[in-house]
Amino acid sequence: MAQTLVSLFVNIISEPSQMRRVEVAIEAAQIAGAVIQSSNGAELDIQEKDSSRTTIVTAADLRSQQEVMRVIRRACPDDLIVGEEGSDGKSTSPSRWYVDPLDGTTNYAHRLPFYCVSIAYCDADGVAIGVVYDPVRGDMFTAVRGGGATLNGRPIAVSANHQLRSSLLATQVQSDDAEILDSYTRRLRTFLGVARAVRSLGAPALALAYVACGRLDAFFENDMSPWDTLAGTLLVEEAGGLVTTFGGVARPTNDKADILATNGHLHDDMLAQFDESQSAYHNGAP
Repeated sequence: MAQTLVSLFVNIISEPSQMRRVEVAIEAAQIAGAVIQSSNGAELDIQEKDSSRTTIVTAADLRSQQEVMRVIRRACPDDLIVGEEGSDGKSTSPSRWYVDPLDGTTNYAHRLPFYCVSIAYCDADGVAIGVVYDPVRGDMFTAVRGGGATLNGRPIAVSANHQLRSSLLATQVQSDDAEILDSYTRRLRTFLGVARAVRSLGAPALALAYVACGRLDAFFENDMSPWDTLAGTLLVEEAGGLVTTFGGVARPTNDKADILATNGHLHDDMLAQFDESQSAYHNGAP
């Protein structure tokens, strides 16, 4: 199955070790997805992280990450694996994997079928491989740096929409901090005033994959971790889109930052809306 999904990348990837990593990422995502689906309906042992009501972890998250680490470690024993639920390996390794074993945990815990597995591989030059797997629909999104992006083995591209007025956007917030919630509300109000619609889907990696294949025109959120965004970022960029911070600069690979991912055509207009929203706030607008 993995070999079929990477067939379009065969003539692009010259190093066998890199092709093997693409196969490993897909295999790990599929196995993790099977774990997640098999746990659906079972006792989830839901726990809050850091006593926050908005950030939770389930037994499925932990089992999924264990499987992802097992698959990666078997094939790449010297690589560092950085996961949402823990890390493994030497921090000095130039070869790094960033794993969200269950992106959309709250959706999953409430039986809302919008969640995924997100796996990114980074080398010294940045994000080289990105995989986002939706086990509910069987959608495997794959991107290779310089090689494009695919959905179930077929090339994908961002939307051709040039107008915010006709755009479908996605955003979300996951915080119980009043200041963060206020900032989110201002941004949401701004874009509800200019876009066709704004959705909150609850799984950032999958939302980014939807931007990559044209189902969404853009996605934005503040303070996002690498395991949430790196795979989706590569998908968007390889599908012809653009990803930056709210300030229009490149996002860091190994640290938290806000994210604006668009089809490229809407990027400048959306950055201008961010600036306008911020200026209005500083000038005393509610």
